[in-house]
Amino acid sequence: MMKQSAMRVSAAALALMLLLCSAVTVFGIGMDYSNTYLLADEADIFSQTEFDGVKEKLNSVGTQTGWQMAVVTTLDGVSANQMDSHYNRYYDNNRSQFQSNSVMFVIDKGSDNRIIITHGAAEEYFTDERLSELKSALKPYLQSGDMLNAAYTFADKSLSFYQQGVPANGSHNNHVEGTETESDRLRRENKFLYVLTRWGWLMGLIGVAAGGIFAGVNVGRYKYNGKSGTYNLRENSSLRLVDNQDVFLSKHTTYTTINTGSGSSGGGGGGGSSSHGSSGSF
Repeated sequence: MMKQSAMRVSAAALALMLLLCSAVTVFGIGMDYSNTYLLADEADIFSQTEFDGVKEKLNSVGTQTGWQMAVVTTLDGVSANQMDSHYNRYYDNNRSQFQSNSVMFVIDKGSDNRIIITHGAAEEYFTDERLSELKSALKPYLQSGDMLNAAYTFADKSLSFYQQGVPANGSHNNHVEGTETESDRLRRENKFLYVLTRWGWLMGLIGVAAGGIFAGVNVGRYKYNGKSGTYNLRENSSLRLVDNQDVFLSKHTTYTTINTGSGSSGGGGGGGSSSHGSSGSF
C-alpha cells in the first residue's frame, strides 16, 4: 500500500513538472506555420474552410515577398497601451515558429484591440503613412466583424507595399527599439531553465516529499522483513574455476571541435529581436 502511494506521489510530481514546462508555450490548437506564413487562431474565429483559405493566402504573399505573413487571434484581453509590448514578447517567446522577417496582424478578441507588428527587412516597407493606409483599409471589415476579409485585405495590402518598393520619402516613427528583459530572453532561449528559475523551489519541495515517502516505504520493508526475505548464496551455489584469461582492451577516442556562430538572417529558432515596427493599437 505504501509502495503504491509513493509511486502515485512520484507520478504526480512528474506530471506537475511537465505541466509547468508546457505552460510557457503559447500556441495551441488551430495553428499552422512555415517559413512563409503563420496562422494561429486561438480565438477560434475562423471555420476550417476559412482557416485553410487564409493560410493559402498568407503563403502566397509570403512566397512572393520573402516575409513570413502572420495572422494571430487571441483572447488575451490586452489593453490598448499594452498591445505593442505584449505581442512583441509573444513574437520573441515563440521564435521557433516566427521568422526574422515577418509582418504580424494580431486580433485580440478579448479586448477587441488590433495591432500590426513588423520585424526585419519588412520594417522598411511599412512606413507610418503605409500603416495608416493599411489600418484604414482594415477598419470597415473589423467594425462589421468580417475577420476573413480583414485577413485577406491585410495580405493584399502587404503585397502591394512590397511591389511598390521601399518609399524614397516616408517616416518610420513606428520603429520601436528593443526592450527585451532578461526574463524574456531566458524564456525565449531556454524554456526549461526559465521554468527551473521560476518554479524550482516548488519542484524541490515536491522532490523532497516524494523522496521522503519513497525512503520511508523502503526502510519499512527491510525493517519488518528481516532475514526471511534474503537468499543464502553460500549454501545454494558453488563455484569452480576451469580457466581464466585476462584480456586487455585498448580504446582510441577521436574528437572534432565544432565552432558555431550565430547568423542574423534566415528562419525561426535563432535569437529573437524586440526591435520592430508597430502600427499601434487600433
